[in-house]
Amino acid sequence: MLRTTVVSIFTFALLTGTPVGCAPKVKVKPDFDSAVPQDRLAAVAKARRINDESAVEPLIRMLASDDPLMRLVASDTLVQITGEDFGYDPAANETERREAAERWTSWYTSQKDAPSGRAGL
Repeated sequence: MLRTTVVSIFTFALLTGTPVGCAPKVKVKPDFDSAVPQDRLAAVAKARRINDESAVEPLIRMLASDDPLMRLVASDTLVQITGEDFGYDPAANETERREAAERWTSWYTSQKDAPSGRAGL
C-alpha cells in the first residue's frame, strides 16, 4: 500500500510538473537513458500512464540503478505493464535484486523471441 502510494505521488508530480519537497519546478524531457533523474522518472511515468510495452526493456535495465527510487518505480511499472511479478524487491541486497532482474530478463527474452509473443515486446 505504501509502495503504491509513493509511486502514485511521484507519478502525479512528474505528470503535472508539481515540485516534490523543496525542488523547484523543472521542465522534464522523458528519456530512460538521460543523466537527469527527473527525465528518467518522467519516462517511467509516461510508460506507466499508457501501459507502454515497448518500455519493458529499459525498465528492466533500470532495476540495476543505484537509486532506490528509480528501482522502485521501474519495478512497480513493470508489474503494472506486464501483469508479471518476479519477486523483485528494490530494497533487497544487490545479489537478490540481480537474481530477480535476471528473471525479468529471461522472461522478456522468452516473450520477445516467442512466435506468439506479447504485442509490443
